[in-house]
Amino acid sequence: MNPVALRVIVAALIPVLMAASYFGLIASDRYVSEASVVLRSGSPSASSMVLGGLLPVGNPDTQDVLVVADYIHSMEMARHLDEKFGLRKHYSDRAIDFVSRLTANATDEEFLDYLKNMIGVKYEETSSIISITIKAFSPDLSRDVNREVIARSELLINRLSDRIVEDTLAQARLEVENAISNARDISNKLSMFANDNGSINPGTDASSIVGLIAALEGKLAETRALYTEKSAYMRDTSTEMRALTNRINGIETELRRERSRLSDEQGVGSAIEKYKPLLVEEELGRQRYSAALQAFESARAESQTKKRYLATFVQPSLPTSSTEPDRLIDAVSAILLSFLLYSIFALFRAAIKEHIDFAI
Repeated sequence: MNPVALRVIVAALIPVLMAASYFGLIASDRYVSEASVVLRSGSPSASSMVLGGLLPVGNPDTQDVLVVADYIHSMEMARHLDEKFGLRKHYSDRAIDFVSRLTANATDEEFLDYLKNMIGVKYEETSSIISITIKAFSPDLSRDVNREVIARSELLINRLSDRIVEDTLAQARLEVENAISNARDISNKLSMFANDNGSINPGTDASSIVGLIAALEGKLAETRALYTEKSAYMRDTSTEMRALTNRINGIETELRRERSRLSDEQGVGSAIEKYKPLLVEEELGRQRYSAALQAFESARAESQTKKRYLATFVQPSLPTSSTEPDRLIDAVSAILLSFLLYSIFALFRAAIKEHIDFAI
């Protein structure tokens, strides 16, 4: 037989036989569970809504979605799934064909690389939808793993969301606490002032003193007028005149005492001077506390708009039959690839041979 024809026959038969043998007899059935989730925001204006508000379109907050996608393919997720479902044992089962099987003594990194091929994550940027596919050699296991992947992703989003809320509220809460502490300090100062001066509000005391002084001045004017009236026909040495004189002296003494209470450094006047700054501090503290409360309420409302929720709108499916490998398509693809590689090799060989013959 012509050597060229023999090589072509061998090149054609070997890939066909190998592909037919592997995909027809050896390749293990893989079951694929599919699910779809979407990241929703607590703010209704964060994204446009379709399908009754279920699917956001054009969500600009894609960072959290990418975080979820990376987390699904993380070492933390791989170790958790292995601990819960024994994936290493499942994927390295001797019943699985040698091509699809995980090496029994695979390292963590090799296990993670293998798992990335078995756990598919597809992110659609326009709709922020994450499609998750889990491949396993058992239909129940593929569905259960898919459910666990979604559950762990929800926990991640909850943690991130809680952290965002906490960071948003932390500064506002600190301002409220500082305002409360400041109010306590002012209250303590007012209490100490009351203990030191024997008065809770010297302004009120001063008003009382001013009223008393006005009353005494009126009484003094009235008494003096009576004294002047009676001095016209009575002697100063008379009993009644001496009584009026003593009364006038007593009222004047009382007036001096009350006036000194307003002007004395240790009296009400001094207390008022000390009390005025405390009043200003009290009013500023009240305004600060009110502003801090308003800021805290605003921060709390804003934090609700930053919350994220991972909504599952396509639940993990339970495969009823294996969908991988697609034996016919995969076999044909392998054969075509083999022919393509052989053709490239034949062209290179012919070119090199022609170049050598030309050189000779």
